Amino acid sequence: MAGFDPVAHPLGWRNMITPGGLGLSALGLKLAWAPLQLSLALPEGSLGDRLGDNVPALFASAAGATLAIQILRFLVSRRLGVPPSKLIRQIISLLVWASTLGILSASLFHVPLGSLVTTSGMMVAVVGIALKNMISDLATGLSLPVKVGDWIEVDHELGRVVEVTWRATRLITRADVTVIIPNTLLMSKPFRNYSQPESYFRDQFRITLPVSVSPEQAERVLLGAATQVEVVASLPIPPELRINAITPAGIEWELRYYVPDAERMSSIRYKVQSNLLRAMRHAGIELPATLVEWRNAEESLSNRMAAGPHVFLKGIELFAGLEEEDLKQLAAQTIAKPVPAGTAVVVQGEPGDSLFVLKEGLLAVSITGDDGLDTMVGQIIPGQFFGEMSLLTGAPRSATVISTTDSLIYEVRQEALAPLLRIRQGLAKFLSEVLAVRQLRNAPKLRAARNSLEDNKQSLAKQIMGKINAFFRLGPEEA
Repeated sequence: MAGFDPVAHPLGWRNMITPGGLGLSALGLKLAWAPLQLSLALPEGSLGDRLGDNVPALFASAAGATLAIQILRFLVSRRLGVPPSKLIRQIISLLVWASTLGILSASLFHVPLGSLVTTSGMMVAVVGIALKNMISDLATGLSLPVKVGDWIEVDHELGRVVEVTWRATRLITRADVTVIIPNTLLMSKPFRNYSQPESYFRDQFRITLPVSVSPEQAERVLLGAATQVEVVASLPIPPELRINAITPAGIEWELRYYVPDAERMSSIRYKVQSNLLRAMRHAGIELPATLVEWRNAEESLSNRMAAGPHVFLKGIELFAGLEEEDLKQLAAQTIAKPVPAGTAVVVQGEPGDSLFVLKEGLLAVSITGDDGLDTMVGQIIPGQFFGEMSLLTGAPRSATVISTTDSLIYEVRQEALAPLLRIRQGLAKFLSEVLAVRQLRNAPKLRAARNSLEDNKQSLAKQIMGKINAFFRLGPEEA
């Protein structure tokens, strides 16, 4: 059987030690009794003689009972698909041992089976009346739609089921606090089972954005923040966005995404919200602090659109060496491009002479190997740039970049940067050093050579600067 564990499985060798030992003991007693009876000269029919006949049978019955318990546990686990809970194991043991005792009483001690059943029935009735609440908990525990390992929420308390006993269900909360709930109480009120029918489920939160944020921009920012989380993107149902309300303060959006299990719900929500805050900062979106009028929001949108990509490019590492006027000049020629989900921005091996900066959304980076297979090597999130080698040296694209969600990118072309390189002395040197550091940062083998890191940087920067000079046809005085 696939996945058979000889230790943990109900029919594993460790669980066979007890029935095997009892069976061998019964066989040894049976074989040794006849010589022992002759040596002790026990009279036939005496107490010692009767014990010699019955003790091996008792050992054999115990061996059969323990073996039957393991077989029933095995059948139940095959039926349920998971190991039986402690409560089911106890009930199986109780039924098997009660049946074994009844058979032994009737066969060895000649107790009438009918009388035994009648007496047992009366005792059960008396005990049932006295312990009706406990029996109710037991019956409820057998029908509980939960199993060990499930995450359930009762009275706003979320915890993982670690045990279902005769009377109660025990939970461990995310704060490592034990919560014990009587089975009858658990079934008397609604509770949420986050592990059924599937282990993954939907989480969501709401956020109010200014009315100046268009639906397309909200989708790029919010859906991109959720899709950046790998475990969210790997689930079969993609994130989705809804408008929950339109208020004077802004538009209340609800971001819905799926998480693999309840245990990681809080940590995944933190990652999504952290990504969202970072994406909003790059997109220039501020949360509405007070109630605003629609007119003010429209004026804010106009002012931000008039500013163009200048403010955004200012925070990009590659352009940190540009003066304010240079940034404005570069931003004036920067092209904003909406990219629908699934669209390739650049393709590996194709020529290029431009750089891209992601403003909103999410991009996936892949490399095609010599075998023709594509390998995902990373993601590009808002504020990151790519294609810088093509912009500065004319090198072909080194990877394929595809938009995972609807995205917005800024494209900086060669003709926009060329005038600045010719006017600003030292700019080519600065850009070559930035690219050298960036390449060293992405090369683990070069990072390991810590003693020669500065030498590697200077050597690589000179190589890149030579390519920049050749590509832009810069003279020594311009570089």
